[in-house]
Amino acid sequence: MIVVLNTYPVIISRDLVFVSKENAIWPSTVQMGASVEALERITPETVGQVMGMIETGSLSRVSVMNANMDELYSVRNDVTGYDERVLFSLVRAAIAEKKDEFRSSFSDGAFKTYSSVPIISGGQVVGAVCVYEYDAAEGAIVLGIRNDMFTVSIALGIAAILVSVILSRTMTYRLKRILDGIKNVREGEYTYRVAVSGHDELAQLADEFNSLTDRLQKTEEIRRRFVADASHELKTPLAAIRLLSDSILETDNMDKETVKEFVGGIREESERLGRTTQQLLALTKLDNAVNTARVEVDCCEVAGRVLGTLKPIAERAQVRVEPVLNGGARIMATADELFQILYNLVENAIKYNRPGGSVTLTVGREAENVKIVVEDTGIGIPDADLPYIFDRFYRVEKSRDRDEGGTGLGLSIVKSTAVRHGGDVTAQRRPEGGMRFTVTFPAYVG
Repeated sequence: MIVVLNTYPVIISRDLVFVSKENAIWPSTVQMGASVEALERITPETVGQVMGMIETGSLSRVSVMNANMDELYSVRNDVTGYDERVLFSLVRAAIAEKKDEFRSSFSDGAFKTYSSVPIISGGQVVGAVCVYEYDAAEGAIVLGIRNDMFTVSIALGIAAILVSVILSRTMTYRLKRILDGIKNVREGEYTYRVAVSGHDELAQLADEFNSLTDRLQKTEEIRRRFVADASHELKTPLAAIRLLSDSILETDNMDKETVKEFVGGIREESERLGRTTQQLLALTKLDNAVNTARVEVDCCEVAGRVLGTLKPIAERAQVRVEPVLNGGARIMATADELFQILYNLVENAIKYNRPGGSVTLTVGREAENVKIVVEDTGIGIPDADLPYIFDRFYRVEKSRDRDEGGTGLGLSIVKSTAVRHGGDVTAQRRPEGGMRFTVTFPAYVG
């Protein structure tokens, strides 16, 4: 009886963790596989670029292999307890049988989890993604339950039998609540949370389950938003490319100038697709909160580089750019991301200006903040559109913005990047005409 009372909760807890691992790790593996499948060419470079934007989190190893089982990409954070034979058996099954594989075991006080999915392109298996996670933290929880139960059994003897029965029933009830939560999550109810009171291992297990469910919910929201936004934005240039291509293929004796014009149109739409894809990947990186090392950045120095880069564009548009750069404007961020914020705002101010107009870029410190202001004398944005300009894919005038090569993502990236570094962005119409965008960051205090 004592043996049963000691092992039953451990088995249930272990099985619960197995289920939670499957619910957390397998969807991440599928997402990675889908990201690689979307590539035009699967090479170490392209795979590295896409996988570099995906958060690996607690995963100990991530591998992407081609159909010959050659490794194209690998991340090894912690390979404790890793068995190469298990990985290659999963990869072989994924490539040879197009099977998704998931294995999780508990030994030596840790959970060892493997997951693999095939990479399918054009109906053919071209490789596989395989991940491995070594989790000693949850193993410690399960071992803690076992050790606690064993200690109580030995110390209390006969009395412990009664106590163990009561505890077993209590834990079974609490474990049933967690199991009910897992069933709800498996059915797609990612908002479901388990409420288990107390501060013991089961409460920690419930907290861990809720944490994993949070991650699943966030991943699902990102996936749905990404698919919806991408399909909406990409279908127009894809349709244009197909129409132009069909026109060339189906028209006999088309003159050279017309062919050249159609091919130029195909190139323009391809470039628009490229820009949209780049910006979607940037937003995905922001959504996944990929950590980057922040350093002290001089806003005036970055602003100078931005103005130098955009000078030819301003000259072609006959727009005068006036910098007002004051000292002491330093923040904690990354120079590349601050450059992207200023580049997008100043480029928009030039692009939607008038010949002979002007753009003023002011950088300075106010009290405990650094304030960056971009003002222009351009066509402005209607008041009705101002609340929505930072939404993804929102365009004030859609036909005009497409003509300028816009995707409706630039201001969304600006907003998300600024907020990520503790800042904010606001927009307002200038009384004398044009727009004023104001970016504020907490000032760096050295």
